[in-house]
Amino acid sequence: MKFYAGLDVAVETTALCLVDQTGEIVCEATIATDPEEIWAYLSETGLVFERIGFEAGPCSSWLYKRLTEYDLPAVCIDARHAHAALKAQNVKTDRNDARGIAHIVRTGWFRVSHVRSNESAMRRVLLNSRKTLLSKRLELENHIRGNLKVFGLKVGAVTARGFEARVQELIKDDADLLSYVEPLLRVRGQIQIEINALDKKIRHLVKEDPVCRRFMTIPGVGPLTALLFKSTVDDPQRFAKSANVAVHLGLTPRKYASGEIDFNGRIAKTGDQMTRTHLYEAAQVLMRRSSAKNALKSWGAKIAKRGSTKRAYVAVARKLAVIMHRMWIDGTDFDGGTAHTA
Repeated sequence: MKFYAGLDVAVETTALCLVDQTGEIVCEATIATDPEEIWAYLSETGLVFERIGFEAGPCSSWLYKRLTEYDLPAVCIDARHAHAALKAQNVKTDRNDARGIAHIVRTGWFRVSHVRSNESAMRRVLLNSRKTLLSKRLELENHIRGNLKVFGLKVGAVTARGFEARVQELIKDDADLLSYVEPLLRVRGQIQIEINALDKKIRHLVKEDPVCRRFMTIPGVGPLTALLFKSTVDDPQRFAKSANVAVHLGLTPRKYASGEIDFNGRIAKTGDQMTRTHLYEAAQVLMRRSSAKNALKSWGAKIAKRGSTKRAYVAVARKLAVIMHRMWIDGTDFDGGTAHTA
């Protein structure tokens, strides 16, 4: 008899459901979200499990790594697949979700979600921290711009480095206004210092990483895009074909074909949004700013003539994902003469 376990994981507690191969519920429980307690509970049952499943989420990476250390057959389920199956329930509770997950892993109707290595997870913390600081700096700048517009003071187009000087130039004759805005400028300045420190760490990591340096032989691909792509893909061998990377990042069109209807929609936009955005920006730089002639740029220019510039950027971003994966697998640098055939 084969047995399966479904875990509905929350921060404090985890609902657990055990079923046999016929779908009969063996037992249910709610225990602390702690790998040792989960392992102890499963061990006490004396059952041999075929699969132990849970949804991808904030705790899934930590839980997966710890459970596999106990030689448990843990599987991390793609959250979209789990959601599609569980939404058929009329009543949503942690107990019912655990039951649903147990039946999902029993039937095998799920897609495994990749769990990043510790190295890639740490790099994503670095990149996410930088992104958060950038958003806070932009929020402060927009707040300052909005307040100054009330008095007819327009900051206008200015670089990040020249923003503070421009604001002080506008309000230097109004002591009260200056005293209200200066605290925001000081906070913004400190945020910029921290951003610069994180940028330095990113450049150091990229300099020491041969794969990232290889990615940067592509015009338009900088340290951020290279490190993001590497930490997102994590293990290039998990993709059977390089084209699958573009699908994973949501850079391929949606498809709807049913009966007499058959059409392609906009790109799926699934997968990692930050990596997809940086690939799109790299495509823009390659198409607009790079002076070097290469087959990929020429290919994108032809698409822009047939359709639109935006569509060309998306197509080049999709091709970049495929090329970067192939470069990683083959251990080769970018070849501008043959990039269109990747």
